[in-house]
Parts: sequence; structure tokens; C-alpha cells
Amino acid sequence: MTIYGLYGFTHGWARVLTVMSPAGAAALLEALAGAADVEVVGGSGRPIQVYEKRQGGLARLVEALEIEILSHEEWRTAKSKLGNAAQ
Repeated sequence: MTIYGLYGFTHGWARVLTVMSPAGAAALLEALAGAADVEVVGGSGRPIQVYEKRQGGLARLVEALEIEILSHEEWRTAKSKLGNAAQ
């Protein structure tokens, strides 16, 4: 499954990874289930965000699921193309 990610920060400066997939939110949540060292928040109709609970958790997740990290512009383009399938 293709997964796109965009790195960001919370208001408290913790790292967060927002993810989307052409397969949709349900498939994406299933792929993220059981991921170690991260907390997954979100679901259908809202962005799915992954918070790092332990240092390196996001990097390990990106590697394990082969998440394609996008720039902000690439993210906007991909989200526009995917439309409702992204959520």
C-alpha cells in the first residue's frame, strides 16, 4: 500500500507525522495498528496523525511501512488528487 507522510510539529514542539493513502483511512489505520513507539490519532473524515512516543519511533515507522515523505507542496498536490480517498 502506498502511504504518504508530511512531518510537522505539535503546539508543544513534539514531532508529528500526518499520513494519507489512496487506499483510504480504514486501510491506513489497519496498516498502522500495533505500531510501536508511536500513537495514532484520527480516522475517517479527519487527518490521521502519528505522534512519536519514543525517540526514533517515527523514523522506524517510516522505514517499516516505506512511507513516502512529501514536501508541503507535494502533500497539497497529492491530497488534491486523492480527494475524499485521502481521508
